[in-house]
Amino acid sequence: MSLKTGPFRYLERGSGPPVLWLHGLFGGPENWTVTLARLADRFHGLALQLPVDYQPQRRPADLRSIGQLTEYVAHFLAQRGIERTIIGGNSLGGQVALDFCLRYPQRASQLVLTGSAGLFEYSLSRKIPRPSEQFIREQTSQIFYDPGYVTDALVQDIYRMLSDRNYVRFLIRVAKATRDYNVKSELGRLGLPTLIVWGRQDRITPPKVAHEFQTHIRGAQLVFIERCGHSPPIERPEEFSQVVRDFLCGKSACADA
Repeated sequence: MSLKTGPFRYLERGSGPPVLWLHGLFGGPENWTVTLARLADRFHGLALQLPVDYQPQRRPADLRSIGQLTEYVAHFLAQRGIERTIIGGNSLGGQVALDFCLRYPQRASQLVLTGSAGLFEYSLSRKIPRPSEQFIREQTSQIFYDPGYVTDALVQDIYRMLSDRNYVRFLIRVAKATRDYNVKSELGRLGLPTLIVWGRQDRITPPKVAHEFQTHIRGAQLVFIERCGHSPPIERPEEFSQVVRDFLCGKSACADA
């Protein structure tokens, strides 16, 4: 499974009803590799690179709102000829997935949220004026339950990104866009089956945020994954994928699973 490039960068695997996955701020399509593989026998999985990339040619200079990211997703689906999809996202990607469902309710059949932004702000905008590797290690450790995920390579990659002041200014705009769009008042409009999967030890969007999403989204199912932080698809991919599979296979598209 190789990353496809062109107007859009994405991973793709499997056949069946489409499922689109959206990553968080410092993530990428590779975050969903295990999930794509575990659902490939039943679903056509796609993991899209959002235009929040460190590479300047892969991000818009004028990004100011979550809605712009949502339109990017809509254009990708149109380009692939997908009229209706299951959609899911982690962190920033969850907020974009929510916005997509609100803007295009006829184009989304089911929703999966994991560590989603949209109700609780953990803004980077006050935390990255003068990065150091020690500071980045401390902040990155907030993402994962297992400290083994905070590798030297990851810390160095993020340090390189945050040493680019143009990228830092871009990240601050994204953080403000996330902060400025609280979805709480909109959640009652969602009318599609929704699964909420949360790390029990999430320190970025704590478990109370998951309960709040469940309270405001009619009929939403909530599953906690133990010994897991903010990114279940990365930290506990097998368990996350099984929870998602069980949810999706409870619907007619997978009734014979």
